[in-house]
Amino acid sequence: MLLVVIAGLLLLIVFTGEGREQLTPLEDLLLTLFAPAQTVFSSAGQKLQSFFDAIVSFYELKAENDRLREELSFLEQQLIQFQELQKENYRYRQLLEFTEKSEHQLLAAEVIARDPSQWFGTITINRGYLDGVKQEMAVITDRGLVGMISTVSPNSSQVLLITDPRLPVSAVVQRTRDPVTVGIVESYTKDSASLKITYLPLEAKIQPGDLIVTSGLGGIFPKGILIGTVREVGQDDLGMVLSALIEPRVNFNRLEEVLIILQPGEAVPPLESGEVGEEGEPAS
Repeated sequence: MLLVVIAGLLLLIVFTGEGREQLTPLEDLLLTLFAPAQTVFSSAGQKLQSFFDAIVSFYELKAENDRLREELSFLEQQLIQFQELQKENYRYRQLLEFTEKSEHQLLAAEVIARDPSQWFGTITINRGYLDGVKQEMAVITDRGLVGMISTVSPNSSQVLLITDPRLPVSAVVQRTRDPVTVGIVESYTKDSASLKITYLPLEAKIQPGDLIVTSGLGGIFPKGILIGTVREVGQDDLGMVLSALIEPRVNFNRLEEVLIILQPGEAVPPLESGEVGEEGEPAS
């Protein structure tokens, strides 16, 4: 009630004071008495207005922040896609360059699936017998030997990797190419990502750093396809033959594109060490 009375008196002073040069003593007294109250209410009104302005500003800033976050997320996705396309483009250029230099008739394929329980056993590619693919065709990359076509369907095929125990490969040391020192490359049980070459005669000239290539024997893999690099040399338990641990040149963890040899030609010239990085990118 007091507030209503004060407001009424103040309004009365405003309306009755129009056109007059001076206020009456009573009006002047009322204005003097209620001036502090006016100041308080004015300050409270300003603070209340600032409070509501802050609330509105907060929601506007929140909406803008959400919009900027969405734009940032979109740009990050675009950047990731661009980087993937850049890497994919580089790999395709490497395969194209290798295909043009190769004497083999090659068919490019993409890896579309692999069994997690047999990561180093088999992969599935998007080429089948409608593309001319047949069983026991060799599969390679620009890095070296990958494996062999094991099963074929109309539009896809399974590839048995050389890291699988079921696929032995006849091989020789590239440096000597001595036909007497033909060995068998097979999986290494202690390290599924590595290989070993066994049944080499004791007089075989093999040493760490040597490149191991396919021998061409057996009729499946053409001669001269790079398999890997010798890491260490040793003898079997009886000391009758040599064996060696091999680091594959193909990174089986990152297989994305492969080449199928439809028609063998001359030996594939292996890439020199360091030309291509482990992930299919230029070596630093």
